[in-house]
Amino acid sequence: WLGPARIAFDDMCDRAPEGEVEVVPTCFRVIQQSNWKIFLENQLDALHPAVTHESTGRAAGEVEEAINEAGGHAPLSYHFLSAFATPITKWDAFETIGYPNGHCILTGYMGLRPRDPDTLAYEAVMEKAYGRARMEEILGVNIHHVLLYPGLSVQSPLQQLRAVRPIGVDKTLTEIWHFRLKGAPEAIYRRALGYYNLVNSPSTLVNADDLWNFWKCHKGLESEGGDWVSFHRNAGQDFESNEETRSVIGTSEQPMRNQFKAWSRYMNGGAA
Repeated sequence: WLGPARIAFDDMCDRAPEGEVEVVPTCFRVIQQSNWKIFLENQLDALHPAVTHESTGRAAGEVEEAINEAGGHAPLSYHFLSAFATPITKWDAFETIGYPNGHCILTGYMGLRPRDPDTLAYEAVMEKAYGRARMEEILGVNIHHVLLYPGLSVQSPLQQLRAVRPIGVDKTLTEIWHFRLKGAPEAIYRRALGYYNLVNSPSTLVNADDLWNFWKCHKGLESEGGDWVSFHRNAGQDFESNEETRSVIGTSEQPMRNQFKAWSRYMNGGAA
């Protein structure tokens, strides 16, 4: 059922020197005043970060740049946020890959292999566990985000997982979990914890922007502004082969179209 999208879990476990991950209690819980599908549509929408999260990303980028210009080395935590301000033209250079059953992947963009002591120590442990070639293969996996339709959003390189639990047509609970890579240095866990708190927690500026937009989208759907929601961006330009659909550019709405193919099949009683 998962098909190639099982890489969401394989990649996370492969990144652990011991081949296993440990869930770290407890999770964050967020109530969204919107339909569950809006959250999932947002996950791999590469057009929205540079707009929705520009204020957060730009502020972090300015501090990051100032630290580096002063001769220092900005912590990776600043990059977690400044990456959201990546220009749309650069987002277009990435790719989404749609699979059967609504699953989809956004290729990686974050640059998580800086030449800092923490990363080098982690790579040394990984090389000892897997050998040089296999270590490079694992750390070279080019994914940032995997959406497992209709219920999970996984960021394996940063050990994050969000579970989507609809409560009503206009209310959704999301649970945000993070994991520890068994056998990896503590600093690598702290990196995952930092992303968990800075980007995915209920109190972040990133989450606040998204929740506000989700609510506005839902209110728009409740209005009489139109009968249809368009997901036509780059429609007809996707590359299809062997049940895979690859977007022509990163900001294509291919992921949304792929989700609704599965949703339509489910709603018509068809097995995914």
